[in-house]
Amino acid sequence: MLNTNSNDSSLLPSILLVEDSATTAVLLSKYLAGTYRLMHANDGIEAWEMLAADPLIELVITDINMPRLTGHELLVKIRQSQNPQLKNMPVIVMTTTADNTDRNLAFGNGANDFIAKPIDEMELQARVNVHHKLAQTIRDLESSQRALAEQATTDPLTRLKNRRAFFESGAKHMSVARRYGNDFSIIAADLDYFKLVNDTYGHQGGDEALVAVAGILLQMTRIEDTVARIGGEEFAMLLPDTNRLGAAVLAERIRAAVEHERFTVADQTIQLTLSIGVASFAVERVDTVDQLLNIADQRLYLAKRHGRNRICVTNDGKSNFAPGA
Repeated sequence: MLNTNSNDSSLLPSILLVEDSATTAVLLSKYLAGTYRLMHANDGIEAWEMLAADPLIELVITDINMPRLTGHELLVKIRQSQNPQLKNMPVIVMTTTADNTDRNLAFGNGANDFIAKPIDEMELQARVNVHHKLAQTIRDLESSQRALAEQATTDPLTRLKNRRAFFESGAKHMSVARRYGNDFSIIAADLDYFKLVNDTYGHQGGDEALVAVAGILLQMTRIEDTVARIGGEEFAMLLPDTNRLGAAVLAERIRAAVEHERFTVADQTIQLTLSIGVASFAVERVDTVDQLLNIADQRLYLAKRHGRNRICVTNDGKSNFAPGA
């Protein structure tokens, strides 16, 4: 690997040079020193491995004719990548040929620019600067879009998914369950006596309680599950590939974990409990995620009517789980 002589080279934008000529690599390193951190791969295969391993690389300069994997083949792999950052990475192609064939093929494969050997220092710097700034602008825009998308789907207090994200994700899971006959369950959970918490400790204390419970829900669910805050003190969980028994077991574990936790709210140690309802697609055979959530909600309030701090998995109240059950 080649890099600039600057003591702060690790802070400079990283460029990957793909070139089997050591002489050219040293020359380009000299041309770009002080402005960029130049990394070197001897061929396309080595370059592809470096691109996969180092997300800090921001631009590629590649030769065409190389052993193992040519510049054209590397370019195609980059543009077909499933990684958006890699797929959109600026690529400058260089070659010694005066024929337009390589140039046209490179542009056809998605090259951003072209530079001929022998490399002119000023031209190289100008082209690299332009494409690096353009790539930086695109990355900043994509980052802003991701931040806005996250804002639109995230509850600002608990950082869980919000109601909108819950139903969007739920509709996808419902579609998969209906099409392939997969299991799919929903847990609806509501903090017991939450108004009393707010009245006693203020809304700040209530917020602290919600955040603490949200943390337990995230810890106890899988990465493929969706945990959301869908109301003031109501949470809901989408559980793909989970049948009614599995959802009931998880619901009881969550109920017990919250009951046994001692929460610090407004500098006071308090106990909180949850009432929980469970609904499963394979049993209910509803058409929409909204209908499935409504069933889980009905069972949640049935659990409350039977004394709170318990779970309910049927409409008759006979399958309730409570402390010691």
